[in-house]
Amino acid sequence: MNKFIVDTSDTYYLNEIYSDIDKLCSRYSHILSKFTIGKTVENLDIIALKLSSNNALPKPSVLFVGGIHAREDFSVMLCMKMVDYYCKYYMEEKQFDGYDVKSILDTVDMYFIPVANPDGLNIVHHGLKASKNYEALKNMNIWGEDHTYWKANANGVDLNKNFNDGNWEIRTCVPGTEVPCSDRFKGYSPNSEPETRALVDFCNKIGFTLMVTYHCSGNCTFWADSGTHELFNGIDERIMDELHYKYIYRKTKISQDPKVYGCGFENWFRARMKRPAFCIELSPFVDGGRQHPDYLFDELVWQHAKTTGLFFAEKAAEVHDEIFGNAEKYAALTESKN
Repeated sequence: MNKFIVDTSDTYYLNEIYSDIDKLCSRYSHILSKFTIGKTVENLDIIALKLSSNNALPKPSVLFVGGIHAREDFSVMLCMKMVDYYCKYYMEEKQFDGYDVKSILDTVDMYFIPVANPDGLNIVHHGLKASKNYEALKNMNIWGEDHTYWKANANGVDLNKNFNDGNWEIRTCVPGTEVPCSDRFKGYSPNSEPETRALVDFCNKIGFTLMVTYHCSGNCTFWADSGTHELFNGIDERIMDELHYKYIYRKTKISQDPKVYGCGFENWFRARMKRPAFCIELSPFVDGGRQHPDYLFDELVWQHAKTTGLFFAEKAAEVHDEIFGNAEKYAALTESKN
């Protein structure tokens, strides 16, 4: 029996992640494929993985994204470990905590972008001097004790405040974050960053039924905002209520103020794709931006979140016909893409 490839017992470095992606794609080549969806500020590959039992048949699809914020590497570890486990359980035709992995992958395509911000992850693990953009970064403010608090990309832009969801102009900057820094700077224009554009273009190309981003911390889910909630006729809340029932992730209130919630990836997805999107905050809340030690991943995250990918894949299959139920509605949705 083949052992699992991904090791999340401690810090999971970028070179190990890229190496494991190649190992996974080699071992499970008939169901797992990788492709580059764009380049970062430092010209690193932004890699997407497609987990599918039959690439020829059109199916509902769901996207999972980790590592938008550099310091939140629990989200990266989760995406990679889910891919590893789901592939293995598919091959062995075994259930994983009550989920029939083979049945799910026969009906839904699962896509993963484990590291949306690899430049930032590298900064967190190795310091500012590890960045090719060091001469610019060294003069930027770090909101925290050191480089391990870095949240932005290698331009000092917080990617989750850079998406053009229609609210960029009014999106509020905390005093001191109106210029490039370690986090909360929204950029000089919407969709300005190569990582942001890569995610937008990928969503427009594939047309996912649902999208999920993983962040840290809080053990809660941001699932709706006031600008888009009414579009979904209760679909988003049905999914959220079931997620809350089955998992530890608290259901938050509907986000009300676009000056505060605007320009996040999930907000863009809801506004532009007009489909539900969920942001799960992994691990218990930590104040001030400090992250839990990486060696606590299995205890704080994996034991609780390991089947969330399968959960959302099932939901994508369930709601797909509601979202794309007729040609007229499908046309209206696709015309709304940005």
